[in-house]
Amino acid sequence: MPKQSTEDHGIILHFAGKHHLFPVANKANRAEVRLSTHDDVKAEEVRVGWDGYFRPFLDRGLVFVYDDAGGQAMTRAEAEAAVKA
Repeated sequence: MPKQSTEDHGIILHFAGKHHLFPVANKANRAEVRLSTHDDVKAEEVRVGWDGYFRPFLDRGLVFVYDDAGGQAMTRAEAEAAVKA
């Protein structure tokens, strides 16, 4: 599957469930969010709820870019470049 981007929370939730991922945020900067597995949580991160994960999407205008290998939240400019590549 080529890279796709979305702002649809339902698609992101479905992707996370399919890949057994949950939202985490940087302890020092809660606007830095990503999806993680239990084995991949870093010491500087804390698990957050979905509201905490989606807040930066609204505040910073983030989009979720994903493919079969994984996905991540990024700015629109980064997303457009990633999808084109």
